[in-house]
Amino acid sequence: MPEGASRRSLIAGTGALAITATPLPLTPLRIPEVDLGVEQQSDAKVRWLQEAKLGMFLHWGPYAGPARGEWYMHNAPVTPENYRKFVTDATSQQFTASAYDPADWAQLAKDMGARYTVLTTRHHDGFALFPSAHPNSWTSAQAPLNRDLVKDYVAAVRAAGLKVGLYYSPINWRYPGYYDVTGTDCAPNPWNYTTDAAHEENARIMKNEVYQHVRELVTQYGVIDDLWWDGGWIAEQGTDADGAFFWEPGQSRDAANQWPVDVAYSETDAAGKPLGLTGLVRKHQPDIVTTSRSGWIGDYTSEEGGSVPSGAIRTGEVAEKCFSVGGAWGYTGDSAMSYGDTMNVLVNAWVRNITCLVNVGPDRTGVIPPSQAALLCQVGTYMSIYGSSVYGTRGGPWEPVDGQYGFTSKDNTFYVHLLPGYSGTTFTTPSIGDAQVSSVVDVATGAALPFTVSSGQITITGINRTRHPQDSVVGVVLDRSVQPADIAAGRTATASSEETSKGNTAAKAVDSSTSTRWCANNGNTGHWLEVDLGSSKPITGARIAWELDAANYRYRIEGSTDNATWTTLSDQTSTTSTSQVQTAVFIARARYVRVTVTGLPSGVWASIRAFEIYDRPFAASVKLVNRNSGKALDISDASTADGAVAIQWTDSGGANQDWRVVGP
Repeated sequence: MPEGASRRSLIAGTGALAITATPLPLTPLRIPEVDLGVEQQSDAKVRWLQEAKLGMFLHWGPYAGPARGEWYMHNAPVTPENYRKFVTDATSQQFTASAYDPADWAQLAKDMGARYTVLTTRHHDGFALFPSAHPNSWTSAQAPLNRDLVKDYVAAVRAAGLKVGLYYSPINWRYPGYYDVTGTDCAPNPWNYTTDAAHEENARIMKNEVYQHVRELVTQYGVIDDLWWDGGWIAEQGTDADGAFFWEPGQSRDAANQWPVDVAYSETDAAGKPLGLTGLVRKHQPDIVTTSRSGWIGDYTSEEGGSVPSGAIRTGEVAEKCFSVGGAWGYTGDSAMSYGDTMNVLVNAWVRNITCLVNVGPDRTGVIPPSQAALLCQVGTYMSIYGSSVYGTRGGPWEPVDGQYGFTSKDNTFYVHLLPGYSGTTFTTPSIGDAQVSSVVDVATGAALPFTVSSGQITITGINRTRHPQDSVVGVVLDRSVQPADIAAGRTATASSEETSKGNTAAKAVDSSTSTRWCANNGNTGHWLEVDLGSSKPITGARIAWELDAANYRYRIEGSTDNATWTTLSDQTSTTSTSQVQTAVFIARARYVRVTVTGLPSGVWASIRAFEIYDRPFAASVKLVNRNSGKALDISDASTADGAVAIQWTDSGGANQDWRVVGP
């Protein structure tokens, strides 16, 4: 989320703070979005995933028999009738689960240092590792297995003290209707299904099965922490979101949908409205987090594959990187990535604020290949030594340099991760702002390292680069938090009015949650929100997260030492900014800080998710907007996607080189 800054107050603040070292930026805010009637989980509910940093993924099913990966049925291709034989026929390729011991899996996850696991309860082949009441289901509870494999898995993982994750794919290659949901236009497919009007009903039955399966998964196994959706796309075309018209993955279903779910497999909300997939999941698992691959936006983003993460820190979101250490996601034999390649993915993810989900593929009996197990134990050795630089940290506070180094931080400590591409035993950090260094240590040994400080930058020498060349880690302990902390958090807040009927009180603006908010009791301007800092103290600025994005809130921030005489600290009564998060830098002394809303768009009420006050210098940001294109810098093809290429035209003096500074 872009954060605007008052140009006037920024200039004033910069002049007043010129004698200090370059300050650090504030920790970016994550603001839950609403999609298809469902709001993303709050920071409090997704925090465990962000802080876990490491999980173990398990792809396991009948595809382990032929040992050619989880897409074997599709890639070969194998007909649904013949694919069943990998479960029913006693051959050397039969999926038997005869050595399945989920306690061993859970122990390996712990040995790796994982804090959660995710098991494929059903992949695209349609085989479920759990019993189901849907008459067309194909499951492990049927002969010859006659077992609820998910039940044993959940019990073992929970007993090991790990978070429980379940993967589920709505895709089902057993149904021709998956490729021809309307029965009028069959998409290309490996089994040469062709357009057939009967496919519309076939697709509806497939959808019914999905709803029944999901209901069983979220009601039969106790608390589930993570639901890893995969495959919301239709006919393997478009995006997951493109398939939402069919699956109805949001809060509710449309009674007029072309593919209705039978009452036997459906649930409703308290008002009797039929629930969509996420509505169904949240009804029974209110604290669960999910991926975006059902077609709903999800609570966290997912980056897939073995490529090494690069670019900027992932901010304003919770991100997960999943990759397999085998040749595929499913079993293909006893092979594994090298330790160096594995660490390259992991460390480059962690310094970018990404949690990693590492996949292994058990064989047809349930045994994880020895080479993959050994690799995970190697990772576990690293975590036992360097875990303090990973668990519970955030990427940053400074951006990493691809292939060379990056940072993680927590509380008053930041960690320097030196990668193989960085040469030398000396490293100089960016400026630590107004903080002082308490100590610098080799994380592996705890031994102190020599250092000097100049203009806020720390030069560290004598770093051991040979002990663990894949990631040499140095810890730097400061005398205060690495990044400025909000001093208004938890303080007493009052307001001119409150929308108490919905619980939107003044206290919600200072409760450290962007999922809650203060709101005035009507749509008038002039409403104010005030926070009491407890005593008069120097302050350096404020940050406001408004309820809505892309809305022009106009306002004034004032300070007072006695709650009687007020001084304007930042005048934004004429701002044109529509940024949801806005910062203002100023220098003042105050006990009370008030924001008064002086202007609102039509239909918008005065409403604030977070009102933060700071007492340390911080780096505020402004946007450079191209007058010609209207974009912040210039983005190739006008893309708004993360990672889109930013371009700048040559210095020709033309309109494309004409910029303006935009504040909040």
